[in-house]
Amino acid sequence: MPITRNQASSTNEGEEDILQRLLRAVASLQARSDEQSRLSAEAELRHAEAEERHRLAEERHLDAMRAAERREEELRQQIAALRAAEERNQEEHGEVATPPFWGQPFCKEIDETVIPPNFREVVVEPFDGS
Repeated sequence: MPITRNQASSTNEGEEDILQRLLRAVASLQARSDEQSRLSAEAELRHAEAEERHRLAEERHLDAMRAAERREEELRQQIAALRAAEERNQEEHGEVATPPFWGQPFCKEIDETVIPPNFREVVVEPFDGS
């Protein structure tokens, strides 16, 4: 059976319709793929930036730890030097050091002052009754 011109035209229109729908679907999928690629690249960039910030923070932390260790060593050396100087001072004067009060002893003049016999210590009672 031969195909008439009208039948051929309607068949072509149906195929063109399907082809147009397929092209729209492909274009839509391509757009989604492009968007996904863009988002993936953006996520990778953010991840790389976060890793760099983390690395820099670790470096700053290590630098701070090294500085703290250096400072601690300096302070230990100062304490050792002060103790050695105090020992030399005691050996030179033949004195027995009074124990420090709040980290520093009173001066010799205060330590040697005699407390008068009529001196009484003031006692303050707490307000809350404890």
